[in-house]
Amino acid sequence: MDILKWTHTIYRPAALLLSLTLSVALASGNAYASEWIDGDIDEIPLNKPRARRGPAAQVPDESYADDRSMQPARMRQMRGNLNQSPYQSSNQNSIERGERNSGQSSRDEENSALDLTPPAPVLKTNSNGSLRITGGVSSATMRASAGQRPNRGLDRMAAQFLQQAPYLDQAKIATVQPALFKAWLERSHPGQSTQFTKNTVVEVKGKWDDCGHILRNFGLPFTKITQDKLAQTNLSNSKILVINCGCELSEASIQCVRQFVSKGGYLLSTDWALDSCLKKAFPGYVEWNGCDTENSVVDAVVVDQDPILLAGVPHVAHWKLEDKSQIVKVIRGKSVQVLARSRDLMRQDADQLGILALSFPFGEGRVLHLVGHFDNNANLSFNTALPDPAPIIGIGLRQAIATNFIMAALHGDFTAESASSGENPQVKY
Repeated sequence: MDILKWTHTIYRPAALLLSLTLSVALASGNAYASEWIDGDIDEIPLNKPRARRGPAAQVPDESYADDRSMQPARMRQMRGNLNQSPYQSSNQNSIERGERNSGQSSRDEENSALDLTPPAPVLKTNSNGSLRITGGVSSATMRASAGQRPNRGLDRMAAQFLQQAPYLDQAKIATVQPALFKAWLERSHPGQSTQFTKNTVVEVKGKWDDCGHILRNFGLPFTKITQDKLAQTNLSNSKILVINCGCELSEASIQCVRQFVSKGGYLLSTDWALDSCLKKAFPGYVEWNGCDTENSVVDAVVVDQDPILLAGVPHVAHWKLEDKSQIVKVIRGKSVQVLARSRDLMRQDADQLGILALSFPFGEGRVLHLVGHFDNNANLSFNTALPDPAPIIGIGLRQAIATNFIMAALHGDFTAESASSGENPQVKY
């Protein structure tokens, strides 16, 4: 009996200790195995880490435009007979449903993001033969109501576009021959290139960019002048003025640029022309925020809806930036329309906006500015190399947007809008 009592006395605490050890082990195992943390009030789910990269980019297909329902040039041909329909982004339905994926996307969502089908707003002909868009939620009506929606491309809608857009695989350098540029231009703007003369486009030579190289690839004639000749050049028969990166313009040349745009001309500027030209010719619109980019290829997301400038372009692509490209700060958000932004560039931008392309009206004309260059700029000895070919179209997104702008200048697609912009082109600076 004494032995039994002694045994019970010795082993009872051990049994209790063993029981407690097993309980703690089981509890710890359940805690590690669970994706939930028991809080005092609610259970808080732990989000699983997600891979940064999304589905692979589609391989460019030269037949991409065969089934497009409304090319820009075809829109012009169907004057007065177009059925009115609201312009809506391919992403809009998912945005209205509140779907979020933090950079990830299903195959259907990626196809939606890369959708090239432009909308079908109603076109009308002005008395001078130029065209304007009316009806629905078109580019023109959206800009006309800019007071109701300021900061286009920087607003909540743009933030949703950036959040939903998939990340494409790393860009690969492609050899792009002039034939591909010409094929894209003909499919997007059939027969329009034949309307260009050497006076239609005037390019001002710069130190770092060569827009003329890409204009030649598209088969568009142009006249190239040096920066010291701009103030003496007759631009009365010209529709597009191109200011390359690296131009140092005199005060007389700046005044020439300002007057050209105010009278209905279209200005395409690249990279350092932001500080050397735009800030001086159009003060109070945009300026350099003091930050520079790195020599890299970043992601690019279309962040606005525009049936002219964004016709026939994918909503997600890549964008080549140069070493020390100037990052943009928007001052007049009511007038400036941001077209494309980069989540990668946001990390280098003090304002965390990552603007890649923007446009704004002035007087009767319009301005388009690209962060980076219009030329290929592959840092290789052969100039057919393109570091940022866009999915499906094969040429660069930056090149497609700029070319849409050039073609719009040919027909004055923004004439009515610019004339109603309210800007007094005679204001001195």
